[in-house]
Amino acid sequence: MKAGLPAALAAVFVFIIILRLSAGTAPSATGSTADVQFTDYTTALFRQEVSASPLTLHYTLKSPEAYGITEYSTDPGTYSENNFRISAALAENVTAALLAFDPDSLSTENRLTLDVLLDAMRETADAASFPYYEEPLRPSTGIQAELPILLAEYTFSDEQDVNDYLEILSGIPAYLDSICVYEREKQEQDLFMAGFAAEAVISQCEDFAASGEDNYLIYTFEERTDDLEGLTENEKTAYQEQNQAIVSQRILPAYQEIADTLRELNDMANASDSVDSDGTDGSDSGDSNAGLSSLPLGTEYYAYLVQRDTGSADSVRVLKKRVANQRASDLLEIAALLEEYPELESELLRIDAPCDTPEEMLELLRTQIAGDFPAADDCRYTVKYADAAMEDYLAPAFYLTSPLDDFSENSIYINRGNGYEGIRLFTTLAHEGYPGHLYQNAYFNSTDPDPIRALFGPAGYAEGWATYAELLSYRYVGLSDELAELLALEQSATLSLYATADLYIHSEGWTCADTLEFFAGYGFSDEEAIREIFELIAAEPAHYLKYYIGYIEFLDLKEYAKELYGKDYTDLAFHRAVLEMGSAPFDILTEYLADYYSPE
Repeated sequence: MKAGLPAALAAVFVFIIILRLSAGTAPSATGSTADVQFTDYTTALFRQEVSASPLTLHYTLKSPEAYGITEYSTDPGTYSENNFRISAALAENVTAALLAFDPDSLSTENRLTLDVLLDAMRETADAASFPYYEEPLRPSTGIQAELPILLAEYTFSDEQDVNDYLEILSGIPAYLDSICVYEREKQEQDLFMAGFAAEAVISQCEDFAASGEDNYLIYTFEERTDDLEGLTENEKTAYQEQNQAIVSQRILPAYQEIADTLRELNDMANASDSVDSDGTDGSDSGDSNAGLSSLPLGTEYYAYLVQRDTGSADSVRVLKKRVANQRASDLLEIAALLEEYPELESELLRIDAPCDTPEEMLELLRTQIAGDFPAADDCRYTVKYADAAMEDYLAPAFYLTSPLDDFSENSIYINRGNGYEGIRLFTTLAHEGYPGHLYQNAYFNSTDPDPIRALFGPAGYAEGWATYAELLSYRYVGLSDELAELLALEQSATLSLYATADLYIHSEGWTCADTLEFFAGYGFSDEEAIREIFELIAAEPAHYLKYYIGYIEFLDLKEYAKELYGKDYTDLAFHRAVLEMGSAPFDILTEYLADYYSPE
């Protein structure tokens, strides 16, 4: 997961988890004069960007002073429509500065960084065309869902971290209030979220607000301060009492205020939409067009979202064809496998993971991938479990990185509410751990890239890689090659259904009934489950595309590498190349592949 807008450029405190991909101290100025000037500029830009948001700064750097950052604000800032215009203006200024560099005079690494930054600035500027289309309160990946995790995981290395945290915490109610103002303005523009999305967020916020003294922002703070050396017992008690007061008296009421605001706005939206043009009640049946295509600039905004989040240069129209073609290919291969190996059908019912605990699974994956992937620096990780109060609203699992200058600790969260176990848990941990997010970050970190690369790049690279890794992981379970291939193809075909639904709900106005009919054509008849899928996709446009479009882009990039290098192609060399290039749009990865590919 990553922020949609860069922190400083957006002038917004973005609480979305940014994947931190680089390591070490600020890069030394080496190489040509042009390279020195370029890295001087990107270092200054990095300092500006990372210090604009206190949470981003904390999660990106353990020692900001080593990067020349000695002053920073702990004010979370505000979320407003005006920020999009400010961001666009700043992005244009950065673009002008970047265009002053001659690409031919830069090293390959710096040219790649230049292209990534120019692409990011273009996307930031384009966002200004859709100021009220952004939705900060999404049911699964919204600020209200991810903020508590970021606060609970905020590490305390010294007393200054505790004081910074409490100052940030004190500013969050005002930040959340600015989101309520933004939601009111969205409603005035007839751009308020769908009713079922509002109800989901309302329920989530009310549950959080009702937790009282049992809220995990209270007991996780106590655990972190109890473990912090250098504080007396009296100091720990004082800090814990201060935190409890802020959470109980300010944070929880702020969450209740979000719920109250959304309920009011949802009632207003339902009142104005209660009677459709044909006289039928269509206020929130789930059958109405809840996708972006129903909005004045909805299809244009969706096209922007798709390109921004997936990293693909293809249009929505082309992506529809690519997804359909990949699904058809997968289904044909499945049929061919089952025809040649009919015993696979019964073997599907007897699959189990080769080990029991998440820790054992991750260790097995770490060792098993060695022949297919380059070695990465060792890093510690901790498997944690999402708080029970948030299980209904969070993904099955997610990964949190360490600061780029201290990659010693990583956290993988498992949501026990999803009931994942056995082979399903194994492949999920491959997605989040090895060779997915954790491994990908560890490897890129080991290449000592320009720190600015930690802040930019499409989510489709990270999630596409992790999905690619997840499907490859079937080969590490101990299954036959044929069965592992069958399982990967089935998973790919299933994911393609979600991607197609996303594309058509938001570009062509598919209703829930349309979505039910589409899934029924592939044997899925659980209407309640499909309705839930429809509502999730409608509330979080392009979310599934980050995974699947990113995945098929990696498949296409792999085929390109095979054509380019023929007998010199190996999976190991391909994986090394895309990992060393790091997060970038896929057309840029294609352009630079030859520069990074080193046959064995």
